[in-house]
Amino acid sequence: MTVRRSQPWGSAATLPDGAPIASSNAELRRLISSQCAGDAPTTPVGVVGGDLWSVVGRPAGGADRLRSAIARTAPIDVIEVTADGETHWACVGSVARNSWWRGPVVAAMSAESLGMWRLAPAAHPNDGRLHVFSTGLDQPTLSAAQRVLARRRLRSGAHVPHPAIAMRRVQSWEHRFDRPLGLWLDGEMVGRCRELSLAIRPDAAVIVF
Repeated sequence: MTVRRSQPWGSAATLPDGAPIASSNAELRRLISSQCAGDAPTTPVGVVGGDLWSVVGRPAGGADRLRSAIARTAPIDVIEVTADGETHWACVGSVARNSWWRGPVVAAMSAESLGMWRLAPAAHPNDGRLHVFSTGLDQPTLSAAQRVLARRRLRSGAHVPHPAIAMRRVQSWEHRFDRPLGLWLDGEMVGRCRELSLAIRPDAAVIVF
């Protein structure tokens, strides 16, 4: 069940013996992708690094904490990404762009931050919504000067609201771009695509932190 406003998220629980541990976005995405694709058994994944670990407060203690009395577990939503017919998965966010400085940019987030950027200030990793931000698609594109300013504001989340940045809280989103754009999942480039379809999958995985 997705998190409800003003209610606590997760509960006390330790990481099961033999369960995997992720110390980066790339490791977490690989582990969760294997589970979502049915290539690995569904099991909680411990997080000791990466953006979801930052979202939950960067708890200290590493792997030892995950098997201690202070460990917590919680469900997370996962983004199902279909790019030119090929399915991928992301645990934090999907970004489609060729350049930050010109052309369209689309960021779809299931959590608040991606690296140093607070792209989706209102997002929660278990709210059952995809937070999609775009410029240069169905709204006026940001000018070069506006992009410089927006990039500076990304760390604090102050880039929104803005009349040239469309914001949507949806369960799915799709678009066919005029030309292929680079595709980054959880900060890692996975290729290029022209047709992009995104959908949030609530409670698709479980983490321990």
